[in-house]
This record gives sequence, C-alpha cells and structure tokens, in this order.
Amino acid sequence: MPFNEKDFILVEYTVKVKDQDRVIDTTDEKIAKEYGIYDEEKEYGPILVIIGEKRFVKGFEEALRESNVGEEKEVEIPPEKAFGPRDRNKIRTFSVRELRKRGIKRIEPGEVIEIGGIPGVVREVGGGRAVIDFNHPLAGKTLIYKFKVIKKIDDRKEKIKYLVKRRIRGLNVDEIKIHEDDGKIMIELPEKVLLAEDIQLAKKIVANEIPKYIDNVKEIIFIDRFYKAPEEKTETGEENKITQ
Repeated sequence: MPFNEKDFILVEYTVKVKDQDRVIDTTDEKIAKEYGIYDEEKEYGPILVIIGEKRFVKGFEEALRESNVGEEKEVEIPPEKAFGPRDRNKIRTFSVRELRKRGIKRIEPGEVIEIGGIPGVVREVGGGRAVIDFNHPLAGKTLIYKFKVIKKIDDRKEKIKYLVKRRIRGLNVDEIKIHEDDGKIMIELPEKVLLAEDIQLAKKIVANEIPKYIDNVKEIIFIDRFYKAPEEKTETGEENKITQ
C-alpha cells in the first residue's frame, strides 16, 4: 500500500554509485565498516523518513512512496532525480592571489574550499590560477538505492519520540517519556543527555517540528529531572554518605 504525505516510516538503506563498487551512504554499521565509510559519530540502524519532508533525493522519496512495509527494493535513480547533472557554469577560475586574499591557504588539487558559503573542489592549479568545481560531488552520477521499509508509525506519541530521537544523539525511543494534557505535550528525556552539547538547540528544533506533523498542539514542555547519585559503599561495606 503506497505511503502518503506526512507518513512516518522507518527505513534501512544502502546507496552506491552505479558501475562503481563504492557505497556512499548506509544505515548498516557492518556495511559502513566493510566499505571504509564508518563514522563513529553516526548512529546506525533504521532511520525516520517523513514522506514529503524532502530530506532525501527526489528519486528515493518517490520509490519510498510506492513501497510496502517489509518489502525490499533496489532502484536506479538518474542524476535528474538525485544530485542533478553536471553544470559547466559551476566550474570557475580564480587567481591564486584572490583566493589568498580571501584567507584560503591550502590551494591544491582535490582540496575542498568554500567561497561565498558554497563549497567547491580544486580541480587544477597552475599559472597563478585555480580551477574550482562547485558542482555537488555526486552531480551527474546515477545512484543505486537498496532499501527496506521496516515499519510505518501511526501512534501519535511514538511519532513524537522519533522526532526527538533523530535530533538528540544517544537515545533509544523507549527512554523518552511523552505525556499529553489538553494540547500540551510534555517530553521527559533521560538524565544522560540533559547536559549534551547543543541540547537546547536540539530541543528548539524538535519544538518547531512537532506542530508541523502532530495535530492539535498548543504547547510543548521539556521536563528535566536530575537525581541524587546513589550512596557509595567503602570496601568494608560502610556507606559514604553525601552531606547536603
């Protein structure tokens, strides 16, 4: 049964470049290690996809819309529905002197530099000039997506949990507590993430996203609970009590 706009689904996938034995992205930790793209900062496993959110290339989302839970698929996505065709107008030449004035020190072939907030790859350097390619690295490439829809999420509270989980690292959905009362959504996170870097920014993003996908939300409240550390015992069995 095809999925509709704003449906929540959990998906496993692996992406390769056509005609190359090269994985560029995967939700499978084992495959990531096998192909040398493992990232210890990344959490592997099925990820949340919201149909219509446009967080993935157009061709992949179209394939997901026409899939079923439990069905494994492999689809070929042309550049037009992936990262676009290569555009010669995005290949520009700069003088090395100008790049130095912009504060760019390393100007070597293969180096990624940023100009005007746009990253580009240095293709050639010579004669005091550098050729920089601002096309996406995967522009002009046909991609092969192998994927499986693991689950469709219909429960309101479970949807909220997954919105929280994708923004705050180190969480399992069963560690997130959701309470609702007359349009108020109260979210309680485990103590282990309450002092995480950028936790307040993550909460703000979650608070902005929830009303987009969850109906009848008037207020979002995060509840932070901190607990006293358990009393420790010495080697003799006596308790080390904390004086407060």
